[in-house]
Amino acid sequence: MTSTLSEIVGRGRTSTVYALDDGTVMKTYPDGTDPGVISAEAEAAELAYRLGVPGVRCLGLAERDGRQGIIFERLDGQSLTAIAEQDLRRFPQVCRVLADHHVLMHSRIAPTLPDVRDRAVALLEAPPLAGLTETERAALREQLPALPEGDRLLHLDIHPQNIFSHHGGYAIIDWASACRGDAAADVAMSVLLMTEAQLWPGTPPLKRVLYLASRSAMRTRYLHSYCAQTGMTRREIVRWMTCVRVLRLGILDVVGERAALLARIRQGIEK
Repeated sequence: MTSTLSEIVGRGRTSTVYALDDGTVMKTYPDGTDPGVISAEAEAAELAYRLGVPGVRCLGLAERDGRQGIIFERLDGQSLTAIAEQDLRRFPQVCRVLADHHVLMHSRIAPTLPDVRDRAVALLEAPPLAGLTETERAALREQLPALPEGDRLLHLDIHPQNIFSHHGGYAIIDWASACRGDAAADVAMSVLLMTEAQLWPGTPPLKRVLYLASRSAMRTRYLHSYCAQTGMTRREIVRWMTCVRVLRLGILDVVGERAALLARIRQGIEK
């Protein structure tokens, strides 16, 4: 395969996806990205696919035009976000798909992935969390490992832009944050993403208002469906919110979210 990187078919906060000539795509990363981070995402995507989680095939690591990345089968459909935008009558279906696929994912065991609690503790030393005092970090080092243990496959970035229609079904993409742990941690992260996460930069004001309203309605429907299927309680989800705020800030560090996340992390520290 000798395709060069020219046609962009997707762009996220930390990656750009290019179409290749053979029906595949290459996900690339900013210069200076730790190669271990790229390898870990490829391994997590391959694991999820082997476990039967709906997704796209990962075809391994590659280098094109001097850039490191991962080759994936190309998606043939749209994100859940686009589906709902184009036909609001499908909004309830989109919420169900989001919940159903999260339930399915959490039926899978992933003992080889890092423990979500360990990852959160390690991130306490990351620059975005430098605003915490050493006393606050010490309290979190005790609090986070005491959260419930688990062995479920966790994505930690499930939202409607990361599930696409594909081959007559759906595919979950973007496994960069994958861990193992209590399923409630993953649900808590999705709640955060539909509550506290900043919208994509440059979103027009009218769309911003509509998106904020629609994601609130989606969160309500998604949670109702997920909890009805699994028996998970809101209390189980809420106890993970401080942990997922640490993960969100430590992994992504969206500047516009930083102050609010730090404040909420402080509020969540057990006295």
